[in-house]
Amino acid sequence: MNESYIGLMAVSLLFGLIPVTLLVFLHKVKTKKMDTLVKLVELGGNVDPEMMRMLSEGAGGYKMDYKWGLIWLAIGVPLALGVWRVAGTEVAAFALIPVFIGIAYLVSGKYRLREPERTRGS
Repeated sequence: MNESYIGLMAVSLLFGLIPVTLLVFLHKVKTKKMDTLVKLVELGGNVDPEMMRMLSEGAGGYKMDYKWGLIWLAIGVPLALGVWRVAGTEVAAFALIPVFIGIAYLVSGKYRLREPERTRGS
């Protein structure tokens, strides 16, 4: 079997697993939110619009940007190195796209972390 076929199969497997993993993660998050609402109603609490807004936003903020940035980097760096090793530098430039997305998320998280400080000070 040719080395390029092995690399192509690895990339195909990776891009096949990413959407499935993302869907499983989103399902777990929605299930956890629903369990929270059910438990609240069982204990006699009220579900008001403010609580629904808080549950729909989640943790959010700069921590989510850092998390997504690290996820994209964890995907992009091995992908770019593998493609570079198998196919060369011309194709590896396209494999760097997830790395740049990860860096953008990290920069965004850094600016979102500083944002509340600027609004409090003025």
